[in-house]
Parts: sequence; structure tokens; C-alpha cells
Amino acid sequence: MFANSSMSDLFNEIALGNEAAYEQLFIQYRTKIYSVAFKFTKSVCAAEDITQDVFIAIWKARTKLSAVEDAEAYMYTAVYNRVSKYLKKESNTARILAQALQVGNRYSNLTEEMVYANESQKFINKAIEKLSPQKKLIYQLNRQQGKSYDEIAEALHLSTNTVKTHMLKAVKSVRYYLKKNILLPGILLCTLFQVCLNVYR
Repeated sequence: MFANSSMSDLFNEIALGNEAAYEQLFIQYRTKIYSVAFKFTKSVCAAEDITQDVFIAIWKARTKLSAVEDAEAYMYTAVYNRVSKYLKKESNTARILAQALQVGNRYSNLTEEMVYANESQKFINKAIEKLSPQKKLIYQLNRQQGKSYDEIAEALHLSTNTVKTHMLKAVKSVRYYLKKNILLPGILLCTLFQVCLNVYR
């Protein structure tokens, strides 16, 4: 019945609670969503989880779907947000493991260094979260996953110049946020360490 329907038409039907339309949406777009998720996560389990999560979220938000102007953009933004969250989690895990492996002779300085590192990373993460979904994904793929502009452009079906433009704007936004916000916390952190030293002398 809905085999040849557009995504927008399916969204409108799903907004009315039409389960057949929802099933058709899943049939038509599951593979595409999975492919995008797998291309970035390189994990079958993660790609499956992201795909299921996207479709579950669509059904939960079905009453709002009729107001969506661009159904495809809505769908892929949902995918990018979840991929971005996964990459952030994996990146933080890798960073923590790397720090743990370097403990050894640096044990005496580990607490102070980890506090500084964690505080800095918090500000970077906050800056990245303020980016648009597409800029955030491009930034993470390039800076955290080491993907080239050409690889990102191919995966997102964008031109290389578009990827470069988004990346430049993303970097500029991150740097501006850090410049604006990191100075005061840095001073406070130094003050905190000074107080601790004075207490334990």
C-alpha cells in the first residue's frame, strides 16, 4: 500500500498512528540508516543499536512528524546525533585507557595532571556540543577518528569543499568557545591547587 510513498508521506501517515506506514518506513530506510551508522562506527553492534534507536525514537515522536518540513533531514540528523554520541563515548574511553597506561613513574603527579586534563576535555566537549549536528559529526570524524575530508565527503554525500567549510567553521567555533570560557576556570583551578598545598603543608 505504501511501497512507493515518499518519506514525507510516510511521516504524515505515521503521525496518524498508521503502523503499516511505520513498517514501510523501516523496510525502505533501515539498510540506509544502518549503512551510515556502520560507516562511521565500524561496529556491527553499534550500527544495529543506532538503527533501532532511530526508528524507536521516530515512533515515540510520531505525533510531531506531521510538522516536519524535511523528513530526510530529520531522519539523518537523528542518525548523526546518535553516531556523534557513540564516537564521543568511544573517544573518551580510549583517552582514559591511554592515561591509565601512562601511570607508572608518573603516579605522584597523576592526580593533578588528570584534573587538568579532565577539566580541559570538559570545555572541549562543551564546545563541540554547541555545534550543529553536521558540523559536530564532521569535526569528530576528522579530529577524533582521523578521517580525511575526501572520506567524510564521500560518506556524507557532500562535496569536499563543503566538508572543508563546515570544518573551518567548527574549529573556529570551538576555539572561540575555549578562548571565551577556559581562562577563568583555569585560574580557579590553579587557586584550588594552591589552597590544597597550603592545607597539607
